[in-house]
Amino acid sequence: MNCYFKSLAFAGMLWATGSLHAQEPVRPYDQWEATQFVAVTVRQPEDYVRLDNNWEILYNLRTPRTLDELRTAGVECSDSQWMLLRVAGLIQRTPDKKWKTTMPILDKEQTASLRDLSEEIARSIYGKTKADFASLAEAIDEMGFAGNKLSLVFSYLLDGRMWTKLTLFEDIDNNLGWSGCYWALYEPREGSKFGTNGFGEQDLILTYIHSDIAPANELMDRCAEELARSGKVTDARLIARLKPYGMVDGDGNPLFPVIKQADDRFHQLTDKFVDAISSELKANCGSLKTRYGIDKENVAMVVLYHEVMWDLMDLLIQDRVIAVPAILNDATANQGRLNEVLFFVKGGLMQ
Repeated sequence: MNCYFKSLAFAGMLWATGSLHAQEPVRPYDQWEATQFVAVTVRQPEDYVRLDNNWEILYNLRTPRTLDELRTAGVECSDSQWMLLRVAGLIQRTPDKKWKTTMPILDKEQTASLRDLSEEIARSIYGKTKADFASLAEAIDEMGFAGNKLSLVFSYLLDGRMWTKLTLFEDIDNNLGWSGCYWALYEPREGSKFGTNGFGEQDLILTYIHSDIAPANELMDRCAEELARSGKVTDARLIARLKPYGMVDGDGNPLFPVIKQADDRFHQLTDKFVDAISSELKANCGSLKTRYGIDKENVAMVVLYHEVMWDLMDLLIQDRVIAVPAILNDATANQGRLNEVLFFVKGGLMQ
């Protein structure tokens, strides 16, 4: 199973009221910043949204409507489209027997409001934990993986272990082919937007900005399976495919961190961060449902926390506590340094 924590990411929305007229243009999907916090088994939600005019349908269902009301407003929607969106979990029935999108879609003002709140929370967290972040960077140096600081801080801690304290995909929603949540903000953020992919049993972890930097998913899954079984890659043909990426040496030994549960400085610090960050975040999430019109509190928290963790990364990079690995700046020229954005967690990241 491949899991995608996205970026794509995780909220301030008031559902549109009144009727939308057919002549009102719907801003194209690709102009928004859509983020998926999902575990994928068959299809990711974006696959459904990009079909036909499904984005137009979902956008118009920010306001609850019946299918007849949607069509009367001038939005084309076939019976098969309607059924697919229902089965895919992208629309749900309201108590008054109308339908609305399950996908939070924040307009320009709401997006700006969310990001102002996020920056405020991130600065508060960072002010209280700056010394601990420096200690965590030192602990990673001591492990012999100075080049993996960004990956371990972001994908292991902020976009990994934190979710075990906040919420997991399956605790949010389970749909056809995917679990988790999916939302869209009005425009892309100006700062960093790192993402995390999990391969195998969520034990081989990749940090990315553009998700096409790694070998094919099949090769990554096979690598994860061999590491879980043998602690190294044993298939000579697979070794030959992975070596150009700097993932393994000639004997199949991994050239990236292998994280095992231990009572060491690294785990002590990450556990401390999980408690501190979750407490600060939950203290600011109480009004998000009503303030931004997101039905589920855990979805609102996911949306907000994605912005918070990216703001924290901006602060860490700005203060040079961590640096962006070369492959994330130029994947073509630095293909052989993929190991700097990888790590393996025995037992899985979300254990």
